[in-house]
Amino acid sequence: MVWVDLANSPQVMFFAPFIRSLQERGVEVLITVRDFSETVTLATKKGLRFHLIGGYGGRGRLGKAFNLVKRAYLLASFVGGRGVKLALSHNSYEAILAARILNLQTWTYMDYDGQPANHLAFRLAHRIYVQEWFPEDALRRFGASPERVFRYRGLKEEVYLRDFKPDPSYPSSLGVRRRPFVVARPPSTSSLYSRGYGEFWEILAEMRGKGYDVRVVARNPEDGEYAHRYGLHLLPKPVDGPQLLYWCDAFVGGGGTMTREAVILGTRTFTVFPAAGFLDAKLMEMGLLERLDREKVRSLRLDVKRERSVRHFNPHLLDDLIGDVMDWLNGQT
Repeated sequence: MVWVDLANSPQVMFFAPFIRSLQERGVEVLITVRDFSETVTLATKKGLRFHLIGGYGGRGRLGKAFNLVKRAYLLASFVGGRGVKLALSHNSYEAILAARILNLQTWTYMDYDGQPANHLAFRLAHRIYVQEWFPEDALRRFGASPERVFRYRGLKEEVYLRDFKPDPSYPSSLGVRRRPFVVARPPSTSSLYSRGYGEFWEILAEMRGKGYDVRVVARNPEDGEYAHRYGLHLLPKPVDGPQLLYWCDAFVGGGGTMTREAVILGTRTFTVFPAAGFLDAKLMEMGLLERLDREKVRSLRLDVKRERSVRHFNPHLLDDLIGDVMDWLNGQT
């Protein structure tokens, strides 16, 4: 049996096709979910059969640390004795700690070098899967010994976007009033690596002043207050992220999964994230991601007649990752 823990919404997107692929190969999968943000809603929407264990620990470091230990204990108590051979997560720290307590083979996947808690995950996991451009010095700094590091080609978002099919009816469902149509998602204000909003709201206000239709995908509890203050509209939840990003004319991101999704889906993509990691830097170097600030937005011009096409960095990424899991499982029998 394989155990997969889902601690936040992007992990659901990454692991949903992963789980289906394992199940199609006859592997029994135990799924646990943390009650945080849209994780439960999304897991339910994806048709996953899961066990809800633990929730959000709050923004403070002390609360996060207490919640980590508490949820790790709950997970270990639940998973122990169920015949699990392999624990998988995308840096779910509680699950990694619980798996090591239970002496389970533990693998983690990660694609951001600015997360301080990598120190925990990279030291405890038996295998650490990182994107091929992940900095070597960061791996050493986080305690990932070379023999435990496995590099994959491509972006993790390709695992679930490789079969993406645009729905031409989607734009009309949003009631877009004018073009260009801009979608934005703010930086996280609750993460350990967070540095606040930066100029995010001021940049969007400049875009609104230029006549753009700007919609915001809420990420933080206070986003609604800021949106109201700047005269911006929040999109209702849940949203179909890939369709939304494909059909908008531009995406303004505060770091994270949606930024890379927009790049893959061929949408002009901007970042205002003050703590940009190696992937953002690489995508900017490739000309696929643009840094945006208040000065640049004033001279910005958006083309609403762009050619829409999906980019592929590695269309076989899911098969590659599943192959490693199956090889390991078959080696245990």
